[in-house]
Amino acid sequence: MIILQKHIIYIMRTVQYTSSLLYSLLIMLFFVQIQAQPNCSSSCGEIKNISYPFRLKGDPSGCGDSDYELSCVDNKAILEIFPGKYYVHNISYYDQTIRLVDVNFANGSCGLPSGPVETTDGYVRDVRFRGYGLNPGSRFRFVKCSTNISSVPEAANHTTVPCLTRNGTYVYAVYDGDYSYYEPQKSCSVISLAPVDLRKDVAKFNSYEAVMELLKAGFEIGWSVKCRDCSLAGKQCVVKSMDKPLIYICAKEYKELTRAEGNWIIAAIVVGGLIALGVIIGIIVVVIRRCRRRPNAADNTNKNLQNRIDA
Repeated sequence: MIILQKHIIYIMRTVQYTSSLLYSLLIMLFFVQIQAQPNCSSSCGEIKNISYPFRLKGDPSGCGDSDYELSCVDNKAILEIFPGKYYVHNISYYDQTIRLVDVNFANGSCGLPSGPVETTDGYVRDVRFRGYGLNPGSRFRFVKCSTNISSVPEAANHTTVPCLTRNGTYVYAVYDGDYSYYEPQKSCSVISLAPVDLRKDVAKFNSYEAVMELLKAGFEIGWSVKCRDCSLAGKQCVVKSMDKPLIYICAKEYKELTRAEGNWIIAAIVVGGLIALGVIIGIIVVVIRRCRRRPNAADNTNKNLQNRIDA
């Protein structure tokens, strides 16, 4: 009995020691993991606390997503959306929006944008971004013409770009407003686009200085890592919930059937229908046969009863 008690005490002490050792090991691993995590809090000029998915060039490899890397030049954060470059004025992690100003317009210089963010239909070219943010947007179309169309009634909303209009070439800035469709004049073609905020109270800008004021204010677009992943997977990105912050998911992928797959499905339906028809016919035949047997059985019973009476 005493030996058994000693064994029990030894086992209990061993378990207690092992538990203490494991607990100490877990605490040590926890602090080691904390120390191993890189410091991902970086800033550049007015953009403070740059966080995931954004990162600054030169940050540790574990910080942010390389697709959302910013560079810091002259204390200004710059985002590249090929082939253009844009100063970053604000990043909202709650609304998933970013406010940008084209580097070519930031100082009020006359000229073309550094690169088109959108297609001529108003779609953002880069899969990292998903169009306008919370504020509705519009755009200026830069149109080059071989003739002066200033006096043409259909070109009433065309504002001359003075620094680019020379030597028989005429360049105009055309504000879209609420509309994204534009049909240039016969002697004209669209050479670039610059997104801007929507100004519902303005249909035409009387001077290029007024145009520059809106271009200098920049524009806002949305960003979503989930939508980027959906696009790279060949799927459409949709909003799961309109509650803030917005939640995006990949839409279900509907694969178009090939002719062979369609034929197999049709054949399976036909075979299944024939089998079901055969089963139904079989059931009807069995029911009919049973119904025929019942009168015969009744006649035989009556005959037997009659024979007994006659006997």
